[in-house]
Amino acid sequence: MKRVLFSVFTLLMCMTANAGITFSADKVKAVYLVRFANFIHWPQEESFSQINYCVMGESKVTYTLKTLLVEHQVRNISVVYRQIENVQSLSQCQLVYFTPEAYSHLNNDRGSTISLDRVGLVTVSDQYAFAKTEGMVEFREKSGRIVPVINIDNAAKNRITIRSQLLRISKLISEPQGDE
Repeated sequence: MKRVLFSVFTLLMCMTANAGITFSADKVKAVYLVRFANFIHWPQEESFSQINYCVMGESKVTYTLKTLLVEHQVRNISVVYRQIENVQSLSQCQLVYFTPEAYSHLNNDRGSTISLDRVGLVTVSDQYAFAKTEGMVEFREKSGRIVPVINIDNAAKNRITIRSQLLRISKLISEPQGDE
């Protein structure tokens, strides 16, 4: 009986490996966004009636995210998808995802980078160098994989706690600390 079970298990493993299941980068980014709430703690989380996931701009990532968040909960708190049009709406968000086009458009309109410093705000984009400036998390493609790049200083400024499980799979960057 053990041999039969082992043979079936081995056969299934081989079939799965040969199936070559792949997911688009957009779907992977959307899943990362959904899962982030499991590994992030907001300073005012005890008072949340819901977690507002806001998006600025439209893309395949935002369409997938909207679908994934239907009736989604984290730690018994409902997660709500919100489309926002301007930075003034950020006050209602706990996490905001900027499409590269929306983030570039915001910076071009204002003539300089926007301020994303606010206690309890998690900022995410796949805009190049987003995490090096004011962003907290940037999605980068490396060797065919999506890697979160986390600016730990920007997370600390906004008093966001990120669990080690997410930090381990991410590339961490920090502002220069000077000579100490």
